[in-house]
Amino acid sequence: MYDDLMYEEDFAEDEDDLFEDEDLYEDDEGSEWEDFEDEDYYEDDDESFEFGEFEGDPFFGRLKRWAKKGAKKLLGVAKRNAGKIGTVIGGAFGGPAGAAIGGGIGRFVKNLEDEDEHDTEDEMNAMMQISPVDEGLAEAMGSAASKARPSDAQALGGAIAITITSKAPMAVKTVAPGIASATGRMARRFASNRSSKQLNKTLATIVKDTTAALARKDRKGKPITKRTAARVMTKQAKRTLSSQPRLARALANNVSKKRRLNRAAIAKAERFY
Repeated sequence: MYDDLMYEEDFAEDEDDLFEDEDLYEDDEGSEWEDFEDEDYYEDDDESFEFGEFEGDPFFGRLKRWAKKGAKKLLGVAKRNAGKIGTVIGGAFGGPAGAAIGGGIGRFVKNLEDEDEHDTEDEMNAMMQISPVDEGLAEAMGSAASKARPSDAQALGGAIAITITSKAPMAVKTVAPGIASATGRMARRFASNRSSKQLNKTLATIVKDTTAALARKDRKGKPITKRTAARVMTKQAKRTLSSQPRLARALANNVSKKRRLNRAAIAKAERFY
């Protein structure tokens, strides 16, 4: 009973955080991200979102409804952020030159066929095996970043990336500093605007998807460079932020995996009573 009550309180807190300013997510005309870059890059994503992976959550039904509602509320501001996210990520990997690449990242991504290396579907959809504790920690830090000041959110974003990439192959670890810097910059950007601060709850999912894609490339013998990492991370960020089902998945991950970490911590603490 005590255990279930703790999770109920955690869930209520997540609901309060996400919907405390519901009017912000409808029309965010004051946002610095207002203009889409390469707007035709985005397509209506009507794919169904399967919640089967979350069925072990004590509040599965409520989690499903909450994630879908939250994704619908956040989708507008998420897409506006996605339109400029390449500049943030590109700059993290290459300074001013990287920012220049990032500024045209929409066209850059569209013209991948002109490059020797392609991002295949199996690479972009690769899954990463990560311990429940590390995953829970990463999601907990994303949740904390959604409530933090921009400078603190940036530090938490970098910590999220280091937690996840520390379990990656060595080739991926060589670009981990860039991934950490890019994640921190995204966290700072999101935290700088009331309407986008909740997007920090998607960071762990973006980093996991990026790391998994790069690890799959490494297993295929493809070189892992800063340019590759910047491109893959930008594509994964855009996929998450511009798709309602993917956004719902990220939000559900944040709540479910963070709560499982809390449950493990409570169980461990109770051994001493």
